[in-house]
Amino acid sequence: MNTLLIVAVVLIVLGFLAVFLQKQTSASPSALTFKSRGELFTPAERSFLGVLQQAVGDEFSIFGKVRLGDLIKPSSGLNPSQRLSTLNKINLKHIDFLICRADNLAFVAAVELDDKSHRRKDRSERDVFVDQALSSAEIPIVRFAAQKSYELTDVKQRIAAVTNSTLAESSVTPPTEEFSLGNQIQPGVEQSVNDFHMQPDEVSQSPAVLTCPACQSVMVKRQAKKGANAGNWFWACSTFPKCRKVIAIES
Repeated sequence: MNTLLIVAVVLIVLGFLAVFLQKQTSASPSALTFKSRGELFTPAERSFLGVLQQAVGDEFSIFGKVRLGDLIKPSSGLNPSQRLSTLNKINLKHIDFLICRADNLAFVAAVELDDKSHRRKDRSERDVFVDQALSSAEIPIVRFAAQKSYELTDVKQRIAAVTNSTLAESSVTPPTEEFSLGNQIQPGVEQSVNDFHMQPDEVSQSPAVLTCPACQSVMVKRQAKKGANAGNWFWACSTFPKCRKVIAIES
């Protein structure tokens, strides 16, 4: 009898102790603090996004950092344990970019930008799983290696190959005003707009897409119309006048 009483007392004490420890270790919602990540994309991802947007044109919309679980779901026929395991795998992963039709936002293709971290064994295994999961759901995926510049024609062709569409030649609308560039432009050197005049109709697109070192937007090839550098070609940020970064082209 005494033994049973002692056991009961011990169990009660342990129960109260467990409740006390739980209260001590669990923070209230008001006590939790967070820190902003600042930006949605890395510089490399922002750079590639500008190229991707120019490649697909107005027919498609692009979304970034999309959770895999928002694109696919487990097939029917799985038992509860298998279903939970599958959901955990897809809910903890995301894709870099998702191309959707602009009119109804139907899924068109997933796009992944692979940097050198994807050579690691764990990332390689993760990539294989994502590729197989999307393939089983009949959602195409295109992978591009991260680099400093991209061939616009190549990006268009690879996207068109999986979307079964012909991507129209896209163009960046030039400024509606003249703007000027420095008189002492040096080939390959970044400059700021100064007094090197350019007419908006003197625009030439190059298949090699460069990105602005200042804001990561796509740069377009232009020719100076007036000033000391008249006739010279240069790269200018497509967001002018918001960004006035230019790079001279060696003749």
